[in-house]
Amino acid sequence: MVAAALKCPFCGSEDVRPYGSSNGKKRYGCNNEACSHKTFYAEYSYNGCKPEVKKAIIKWAVDGAGIRATARQLGVSPDTGYKGIKKKEEMIEYVNKDYLESHKSIKIRVEMDEMWSFYHDKKHQIWLWWAIDHETGEAIAFWFGTREHENLDKLIELLKPLNIGKVYTDGNYAYYDRFSPDARVVTKKNTQKIERKHLSLRTWSARLVRKGLRFSKTERMHKIVVALTINVCFFERIGLIQ
Repeated sequence: MVAAALKCPFCGSEDVRPYGSSNGKKRYGCNNEACSHKTFYAEYSYNGCKPEVKKAIIKWAVDGAGIRATARQLGVSPDTGYKGIKKKEEMIEYVNKDYLESHKSIKIRVEMDEMWSFYHDKKHQIWLWWAIDHETGEAIAFWFGTREHENLDKLIELLKPLNIGKVYTDGNYAYYDRFSPDARVVTKKNTQKIERKHLSLRTWSARLVRKGLRFSKTERMHKIVVALTINVCFFERIGLIQ
């Protein structure tokens, strides 16, 4: 029987080399400069250390699975699931950088809206402020906070590199204060795309469903999981789950 070639579990490269040992286990190094990890083990004692399990934790979170359900299916502890998701927090982007790069010199029209969800119980509301391209429906940027003006300011700050012509919104007074009458259009007719995005996001992320059994116990976890869903599903940052 011919032994299968050893591959890097992170990039799939077969260009690997012995890299000593640790805790009595052989360690290997990946020679692929583009690989996100430089060393790995061929065998792991605990499921939670396996690269494919770490990827699955993030993918299942984005797909709407709860941490405890994910832990049961993957054979790891819930704490492993929580830690794996929290490690992705620093990789989250609140603006679609690819969109900004391709639309810097183009005058655009945007739709802005906010939707509420909660963590722990309905006394702890969180508002998602976000903006999409009115023509294409592409998600551009988002921010979490209360329904106060300061959180709209954070979203506007993210949109500064763009040349925005018209802004289509609902009747929230925050928009009246931040956009001139010439730029602001209050209408339901021209915010249908972003309303449809709300439905898609609630469908993908069970934590956003207002009547259900799955919810986040902490504000931090709620924001991370929803932000990961937006990054993967709307910003197309597939690398976060690969």
